[in-house]
Amino acid sequence: MAISGRTARVMYGANTIAEMGEMSLSGVTSETAGASSFGASAQTKFKVGTDDPGQVTFSGNYDPTDTNGQVALNALSSVNYGLTNLYFYDQYGAGAAGDLYSYWQVEAGGGIFLTQFNNFTLPNSGIGTVSFTGEVSGGFMEWVNTNA
Repeated sequence: MAISGRTARVMYGANTIAEMGEMSLSGVTSETAGASSFGASAQTKFKVGTDDPGQVTFSGNYDPTDTNGQVALNALSSVNYGLTNLYFYDQYGAGAAGDLYSYWQVEAGGGIFLTQFNNFTLPNSGIGTVSFTGEVSGGFMEWVNTNA
C-alpha cells in the first residue's frame, strides 16, 4: 500500500513543526570489506564493524514565528545530547475517524543529534524555505504503528 505524504508531519515532542513539507530518513548503512581468492572472478563481501544508523533531514517553508517548532529547534544548536522526542509521521489522522497514526522515532537508548540548523533560503521571488539535518546515534530508527 502506497502512503501519500499529504498527511506527513514532523513533531518535536507534542508540537508540530510548522510548514515542514518534506522529510527523509537515510536508512542504515553497513560497513563491508571484500576478499578474493586466487583465480576467483568475483570479490566476496563480508559485513564488518558496526552499522551506521543514518541521518534524518526535514524541510519546508520558513516560519520564524513557529516558536514551539522551528525556533525551538534552532535554540538547540548548542546542546550536546541526542533528541529522543523527534517524531516523523508518515500518517497523521488520515482515517475516517482521524485516528490513523504511524511514525518513525529513534529507538530507546538512541538519540538524534541535530547537525544543521537555520539553513534557510529566502528568495525575493518566492516563499522562504528552511531545512534541518540530524545524525542518528546509539540506536536505530523504528517504525511505530498505532493503527492496529
